[in-house]
Amino acid sequence: MDQPSWKPLFRTPRSTVTKVLRSQSFGASRERAAMIMDDPTALRTLAERVETLEHHNAPLAGIADRVAAAVRLLRAVADDVESGTSQPAAADAARIRLIVAGLHYLITPVDVVPDFRPGGYIDDVLLLTWIFGVAVQELEPQLDDPAE
Repeated sequence: MDQPSWKPLFRTPRSTVTKVLRSQSFGASRERAAMIMDDPTALRTLAERVETLEHHNAPLAGIADRVAAAVRLLRAVADDVESGTSQPAAADAARIRLIVAGLHYLITPVDVVPDFRPGGYIDDVLLLTWIFGVAVQELEPQLDDPAE
């Protein structure tokens, strides 16, 4: 009698978020985020570029409130860096850097699914949804802005 094989009969495909996180495009955005974090002008420039995107239509409309909160967070971080006030804890800084990388990825037109193609922002939305879940503590204070 043959021994049963414990080798799986199928391979579990990698999730789209995992593919984006491991992509060369997101790697470049993560490297760029490390440089942007210490430069208040670069943080504000990134915020302005994100705001120029058309976010009223699908799929970006689904996360528009979180993107707006992330933009407010970038401006607050830029003010803190410029004034030399509080430095976030290491874990908080890592999550903020992840948000910066995600927003940089959003404005980069050629990524896993190029933004100029139909459905081109779907990878950006999946990535940002994951990032916003990881960094919920940093974004939550920025969600209810009285100026809106």
